[in-house]
Amino acid sequence: MNYCEEQQEYLEWQAQAKQEKKANPCDISEGVYALVDDASPSESPLYFTSLKGAVDWRRDGGRYISYQGVEQWSVYRIGNKVL
Repeated sequence: MNYCEEQQEYLEWQAQAKQEKKANPCDISEGVYALVDDASPSESPLYFTSLKGAVDWRRDGGRYISYQGVEQWSVYRIGNKVL
């Protein structure tokens, strides 16, 4: 493998890591959106860098309780952070 191939592979890895980061919870200092469990207010919110990431996490994870078929969660935008 030569230098150009290694550099290309590294750039592809960086792009993939950036996409994955948008869909996974992050630290509050990086988060722009908070996913909150309305059924359990004592639970800490999860923070995400993208709205789609927060909604997809909820749909795929099934982490929060539903009451009589109604899901009880909300997504809030945090402060004045710019995307």
